[in-house]
Amino acid sequence: MIKSSIERVARTRYVMPIIVTLAIAIIAITESTYQHSRTTLEQGVALSDARLEASRTLQSLTDAEAAARAYIASGHPDDLATYREAVADMQAVRQGVVKLVEVLDPGRTFSLSGLNEQLDAHVATLDEWVRAAAQGRKAQAQTQASAHQSRQRYAALRTEFETVLKRGEAIQKSTRVSLFDAMLINRLALHGLVVLAVLALALFMRQLRESDRREAQEHERLSAQVTLRTTALRNLAGHHVSAREDERSRVARELHDELGGLFTAMKLEIARLRRVTEVPDAALERIAGIEQRLNEGIAVKRRIIEHLRPSSLDQLGLIPALEMLCQNAAGGLGIPVHMQLSPVELTKDAELTAYRLVQESLTNVSKYAQARQVWVELAQTSPWVRVSVRDDGRGFDTETVPAGHHGLLGMRVRVESHAGKLDIISAPGLGTHVVAELPMRTVAPA
Repeated sequence: MIKSSIERVARTRYVMPIIVTLAIAIIAITESTYQHSRTTLEQGVALSDARLEASRTLQSLTDAEAAARAYIASGHPDDLATYREAVADMQAVRQGVVKLVEVLDPGRTFSLSGLNEQLDAHVATLDEWVRAAAQGRKAQAQTQASAHQSRQRYAALRTEFETVLKRGEAIQKSTRVSLFDAMLINRLALHGLVVLAVLALALFMRQLRESDRREAQEHERLSAQVTLRTTALRNLAGHHVSAREDERSRVARELHDELGGLFTAMKLEIARLRRVTEVPDAALERIAGIEQRLNEGIAVKRRIIEHLRPSSLDQLGLIPALEMLCQNAAGGLGIPVHMQLSPVELTKDAELTAYRLVQESLTNVSKYAQARQVWVELAQTSPWVRVSVRDDGRGFDTETVPAGHHGLLGMRVRVESHAGKLDIISAPGLGTHVVAELPMRTVAPA
């Protein structure tokens, strides 16, 4: 149930803005705790410095009193110099303590005024001792130094210093607790940020996988559509090729039957006219001219019929038909056409495709190639039959075929309609090589 709820939330469009907002909030908390921790540490360092300065003040006071007593006892100038150095050091350290306490305790929760007054009074007493000793009143100075009141004042000063130090310890303890709290908050914030980062990464990976899955499905769908439409177009192209060949066959038959019959009848009529004895010589000359034109028309008819539907292919087979085609092309081009033709096993439609491929290739050679030689090859390598036409002409760039040149496209459509493959290899100045592979005819088992 929890997992489904998380997934339902993850599918909403607000999840990423929420995560970003929470991340910004955690970063703000982390920065705040960092600043608080930094301030707390600075206060702790200041407090430690204040305690050290307070200890130094008390030590300087002790040194000053010891030096004053030594001077009273000996009257030596070095003891007097030591006393004055100790007093000066105590005054400097005391000013540092005051400044540190002001920084440490801006709220003025405790005051150093009482301590300062007692220090000033004690220093004044020490100065009075030293002054009396310096003026030769040594006995008076010794009496004052050994007085009970002096010892009480020094004890009170030590007590006041202890109070200040204890107060500093209390503040330091409070500061330490505050620092630990800040560190705990920072730790929790970091943990939360890590959890959010992991959650965001998981959601991102999930969305990425979902996007990849949708993209893969769309790719498969489009690939299936492309394959389906390519197959449909190939079938349609094959149907158009078959329909065109059927139409050519029909036109060739009609030309052979209808026009051939007319030409035959005309030949018979001319033969009858020649047997008539009363025909003048001038008429016979005209009849001879008509017969010559008739023979030319019959030759044109045969050439058209052969172009529409090669009768040699139906009557003699593929290899003799290709030999005749290549011989006629060699005569028309005036260049040698080398043939290497081996027996192959193809269906009737595939034989016609192979014939048309060679025919179209030789036509292109005559139009564009400016070749010196042509090679035509027919070979069988199971399960393919290879048809190849190669020339040594000027070639062309196969990527930039000019518009309106549909012969190569027609070749490809014919070959692919039989589930074959067509490769056209050419480059400027390197000739052209047209290679087609057609599937062999499958022989049904007996």
